[in-house]
Amino acid sequence: MLIKESHNETDAKKSLILAGGGIRVAYQVGVLKALEEEAMEFNHVDGTSGGIFNAAMLASGQQVADLRNNWIQLDLTHFISAVPLKDYLTPWKLKGMGDTDAIRTKVLPHFKVRIDQIRKKELPITFSLCNFSKKTVQAIPSKDLHENHLLAGISLPIVMPALKVADEWFIDAVWIKDAHLMEAVRRGAEEIWVVWGIGNHPDYFAGALNQYVHSIEMSANGALWEEFEQIKWVNKDIKRGESPFGQQQAIKVHLIRPPLPLPLDPDLFFKKITSRDLINMGYQDAKKYLSDIPENGALLNETLTSTPGIGDHLGFRLQFSAELTWKENISHVSLYVFLRYADLEEKGQMDVFTSLFLGHLNQEYSGFQGRFQRKKNESGLSVYEIETSIIIENRVYLLVARFNGNSPWHWMLGMDFKELELVLYPKLDADPEIVMEGTLFQSFASRIKGFWWALAKKRNGSNGGIGFKLKMIKKMLYNEV
Repeated sequence: MLIKESHNETDAKKSLILAGGGIRVAYQVGVLKALEEEAMEFNHVDGTSGGIFNAAMLASGQQVADLRNNWIQLDLTHFISAVPLKDYLTPWKLKGMGDTDAIRTKVLPHFKVRIDQIRKKELPITFSLCNFSKKTVQAIPSKDLHENHLLAGISLPIVMPALKVADEWFIDAVWIKDAHLMEAVRRGAEEIWVVWGIGNHPDYFAGALNQYVHSIEMSANGALWEEFEQIKWVNKDIKRGESPFGQQQAIKVHLIRPPLPLPLDPDLFFKKITSRDLINMGYQDAKKYLSDIPENGALLNETLTSTPGIGDHLGFRLQFSAELTWKENISHVSLYVFLRYADLEEKGQMDVFTSLFLGHLNQEYSGFQGRFQRKKNESGLSVYEIETSIIIENRVYLLVARFNGNSPWHWMLGMDFKELELVLYPKLDADPEIVMEGTLFQSFASRIKGFWWALAKKRNGSNGGIGFKLKMIKKMLYNEV
């Protein structure tokens, strides 16, 4: 249980802030799972911009496992809803390039968001959006939530129009702030956990989409630095025993975020990356942070969300399945892998994100501490090995998967990554007994998609073509991993 009910509005000692990030906020679900495994409880949750979706599902009484399934099974095209064609013929009258109709009729029902239940439960969850009529960020408590609040909260200017509730207009808060930490401070929080997905890397890219994203990054990060400064001033008051919001000790801030920039929303729409991949990324990043939590929280400065320029990078998916034996059960097993190779400061870095589905438990488990390496077999040929830790039914297992990669050309033609050998055993046992092993297979269609739908980006932000993909996979397989 992530949410612990507070007795009153100023009794939120620990607050969870779900910041924005478009539909990339599937990343947050992996973080929530890691927090849940640590038995962490929060007295208050706030969602801003895209984070409103996850806050609304939690407010509807859903568990983290439900959020995972909702995102994985969602048709992302339901976020796209065009206005009537005749409206585009008079662009000077357009309220937005699209509307919220599909989100209202398809996305919210798929997410099982129930406004009536949210109001009745009155959980300590708030939804922060821009009150356009007042030009302020307003945190709407669950008891006062209207469906139009949720839709307005993710209505980006230009993309979708503002919506009206009673006599006031509301829209996405991102141009003012993308995470409402001061709402947590006002409620008396002494510990604030922020899940952050907005980019903050040093490169400025060409192109209208990139520059639109840059403007969001500037406003979101700039507002976060301003809130950090406000928290520092509040902490000075607390130290003097003059806290205006009732805190007894200095406010600590923890921020979990991706070490490299997340792909943009269009990459999800074009299936170059999936919600599952983002969830696995969030889980792995959160587990790493939770393994070494700073005692006094994060240092509140502008470097907290900064990431290096990702350089040339290639990301692609592998999906292997088969029937294997788990102890005494025959289980349908699927292993999902997203490999990301990046040129960082002239040095190759490989990241691996995985999840394992076990049919007999009807559950999917994300991996952490993923590692990819190249070895030689007895014949001197290259064998590629993935190792990752997975928690299954409260026990830590080590998953080892080995497969061959013959050449970039084999990969392009769907002739590579056909199968892998999987071994799973308890990680912490002195003399571990293998609980599952065998061969998993990847379909031809999946192998073809792995190449043609690969996420290929150049260091200048442009997309990479066939030649670029072949060059990057050659680096990954032969030279630098």
